[in-house]
Amino acid sequence: MKVLFTKRGYSPVGGSESLAYQFATRLAARGHDVRVVCAWPSEKEEAAYPAPRLQPSVFDDHRVFLDRGVEVVQVKPRGGIFGKAADATTLLDLMRGDLLERYAEDRELIHNVGREYLDSSIDVSEEFGLPLVLTPLAHPGQFHGGDTPADFARYRRADVITTMTEWERLWHASNGIDPERLVTTGMGPNAFAAGDAAGFRRRHGIPADALIVLYIGRKERYKGYIHLLDATELVWRHHPETRFVFIGVPGFYSMFFDDFARYADERILHLESASAAEKDAALEACSMFAMPSLHETFGLGYLEAWLHAKPVIGGEIPALHEVIEHGVDGFRVRQRVEEIAAAILRLVDDPDAARAMGERGREKVDGRWGWDGVIDRVETAYALAGGAERTPTAA
Repeated sequence: MKVLFTKRGYSPVGGSESLAYQFATRLAARGHDVRVVCAWPSEKEEAAYPAPRLQPSVFDDHRVFLDRGVEVVQVKPRGGIFGKAADATTLLDLMRGDLLERYAEDRELIHNVGREYLDSSIDVSEEFGLPLVLTPLAHPGQFHGGDTPADFARYRRADVITTMTEWERLWHASNGIDPERLVTTGMGPNAFAAGDAAGFRRRHGIPADALIVLYIGRKERYKGYIHLLDATELVWRHHPETRFVFIGVPGFYSMFFDDFARYADERILHLESASAAEKDAALEACSMFAMPSLHETFGLGYLEAWLHAKPVIGGEIPALHEVIEHGVDGFRVRQRVEEIAAAILRLVDDPDAARAMGERGREKVDGRWGWDGVIDRVETAYALAGGAERTPTAA
């Protein structure tokens, strides 16, 4: 099938960015003709996904290159430098319609991930009569979280919606989306079950016997990284050698405020970007993974930590009840500093239980979230979308 993915951020590192990357590259490996139209990355984003090394064809408003069998089209948004800044917030859809049309006209299906460029994707799919699959990754209750009446009006214009969990599928159905057009695909880990743990410690001056609490994710406040920073003092009262490592590009507020400026301590390591190999090394080196988020549709980082047999700490939210089994493969906590610190200390103080939790997490990934099964379900969604009757657009 000739598939077009639309996504603002497309990269092997990140959350929704790497989900789109995994979908696209794994479908290409199965023989599908896959193209991605995404935004021209910032310098920090490009550090994690260095397209220039791939000898792209460069034009005034976009560039094109091949990566792992996928044709990647990186587009400069409308509005020049101001448009680029506005587009980065994801609040506005500034995709160039003419370019999206050009790269969509020979496709058989459009798949939009994460609601970025959703309006332009809907318009082009209807213009060319192409089936449209959405993976909204909505965060109910969050600003710009994809749960407004206007959002659901957009979702109803799609042929199929894919979800990460059964909870998410039922949430869409309860808000008027046809259950017959909802497919739960889940996702797999975006990591390898190995990494140079000793090299990571050596490169960043972390003692071989120091415990490491690891956060990997965009620096968005809802993900709880500030609360994790605030928990450091409580943990250090009992285990002063514990290191806290944060990996991820800045979120919206982090572009304007340096939240790490208050934490000038050598025991805190802040990396704004990291290669896939460096991320795997950090996961192998860490003692646990912590992302006490208020809003997740799944939480890719938990799977990646489990792939390395590490226990996890996540938020006490509905979607994560299907992912983290509290007290079995990790802990779910409210986004409160005392609860986060208490969960960390429980894992630190009982290393045998922590190892057992990590192993159970790895077994869960192997049994439930292998990528072959995920892509099988994505292909099922495409077949359903191809056979669905499109609702005529109102005149």
